[in-house]
Amino acid sequence: MSLLDRIFQEPELKAAPPVLVDVGAAGGVAPIWRSIARYAIGVGFEPDERDAGKLRGANRAFGRWIHCEGLVAPAVDGTGRRMFHFTRSPHCSSLLKPRHDLLRDWLFADFFAVQSTAPVPAVVLSDALQARGLDRIDWLKCDTQGQDLSIFLSLPEAWRRRVLAVEFEPGLIDAYEGEDKFWHTLRAMEEQPFWISDLQVCGTQRGEAELLRRLLGPRAERWVRRLAPTAPGWVNVRYLRRLPGAGEPSDRRDLLLAWVFADLLGQHAHALTVAHDGRERFGGELFDRMLARSRRRLFWAMLPGVPGMVWRRLGFGS
Repeated sequence: MSLLDRIFQEPELKAAPPVLVDVGAAGGVAPIWRSIARYAIGVGFEPDERDAGKLRGANRAFGRWIHCEGLVAPAVDGTGRRMFHFTRSPHCSSLLKPRHDLLRDWLFADFFAVQSTAPVPAVVLSDALQARGLDRIDWLKCDTQGQDLSIFLSLPEAWRRRVLAVEFEPGLIDAYEGEDKFWHTLRAMEEQPFWISDLQVCGTQRGEAELLRRLLGPRAERWVRRLAPTAPGWVNVRYLRRLPGAGEPSDRRDLLLAWVFADLLGQHAHALTVAHDGRERFGGELFDRMLARSRRRLFWAMLPGVPGMVWRRLGFGS
């Protein structure tokens, strides 16, 4: 039995399996979740039917899978519906209206062309989960085109205190009216018990598509999209919870699951700290094994950097 299998046999995790929630799950099951999905409850929200089909295979990966149709919004009125903008690319559809006046200078502006606007069923995230018998989120992944932070902050404070991992995809450029941009996220998350474990800057080409077609020809545009240098446009940012967090001691379940998440994400120094905390507080052979694995994996992760360090010590590097 592998160490991960052994951890998920613990009574705390068998009684309360990890809850992994993907809001804006157009891409299907997150690859990072696949190795633990059979032990977890997966919940996927996707309001655009053009991409919802990719989620149907998720019910085979998870121990329990819940596909929620409709839109997650920070707030919903008595009608239970919100206006939704369906764009040319399903990945750009949003509760918020695209800023076509500012997007025109970016080559992917046509992805945001609104094809229709219609009311869709909308829910507040915590209400939707409680209706399905869930009272917590362990890992929240949000890609809602401008509302990620607002959706996280709409969770009751008690829920936010227990989340162990959260992912956002906020913008750097002006793409939607009233969107949560990256600087909003940084500022707000400073007040939450989290630290940034991963940050990837993504982008696209700066340039007006129609002008490029006129100057370079219609065939050249395709190659510009594929090969031209890009400019930063948005980020993928992942937060892990500080342990202990929010002034509350973490229970054994939190420590077991926090270690699993850190191990999956390659944050072995953090995993080592979590395993040490678990051994000090709860003891037992399991935390000893977790500690040994994190120590071993940390050394292996460091090994590729040794040749470069030696090279620099010899004066050949900058």
